[in-house]
Amino acid sequence: MNKSFFITDNYKDFKPKFRNTINNFVSDGKLIKDSRNTIKSFNIDNLKLNIKRFKKPNFFNKIIYTFFRSTKAQRSFDYAKKLIELGIATPEPIFYYNKFKSGLIYQSFYCSENIDYDYDIEYVFENKQLINRDQLLKEFTLFTHNLHENGIMFLDHSRSNTLIKKNNNGYMFFLIDLNRMRFKSLTLKERLKNFKRLKMTDEVLKKVSEYYADLIKIDKQLIFKSIKKYSENFENNRIFRKRLKFFFRI
Repeated sequence: MNKSFFITDNYKDFKPKFRNTINNFVSDGKLIKDSRNTIKSFNIDNLKLNIKRFKKPNFFNKIIYTFFRSTKAQRSFDYAKKLIELGIATPEPIFYYNKFKSGLIYQSFYCSENIDYDYDIEYVFENKQLINRDQLLKEFTLFTHNLHENGIMFLDHSRSNTLIKKNNNGYMFFLIDLNRMRFKSLTLKERLKNFKRLKMTDEVLKKVSEYYADLIKIDKQLIFKSIKKYSENFENNRIFRKRLKFFFRI
């Protein structure tokens, strides 16, 4: 079985321990998430890290990821490096590890530093009594605007994928779950559609729309109506696809 193992230079000395961690991924570590993909946290010589094991690809995707496209693990690593170069905070990428079997990709892992964060953006959306909530919503909107200004289309811009950490200067915002991104100059429509996965209530959307309108100098009602329309369309399509999958399973 061939392997592809790429480690950030600062962590080269950890390679044998990283390899051992991958080999014992099922039995070791603290489970963070276990759904389509599995995420576990590990502590190696006081180095706190998270490792994401991506779902095994089907045969068609094995061909794609072996010959035509980078694996999700490699893309996560490469995009994290690019974000940091652009001044966007994300957990430091440490390594990606691809396993091959019979000449085709079999499984992939992505490792990054563990962030001891205070909130994710979902917590901010849902807790009206949170101290500095309006300030956090404003800073989140500025954070999203900064992505757009840097030509970053984060395709998984959802509630759980922005983490917030308090520091002496206020708050830091971190992007996670990075394997789906595009880097290009964004139109106004693309910018506003990028909010569609956030499931914002009208109360939150009103504030975010006002803040974003101030940043790009566009009428806030236009911003509000556009994001609301794109969000509703996305949710309706998601529900339709879910029902369709259920129908074909019957």
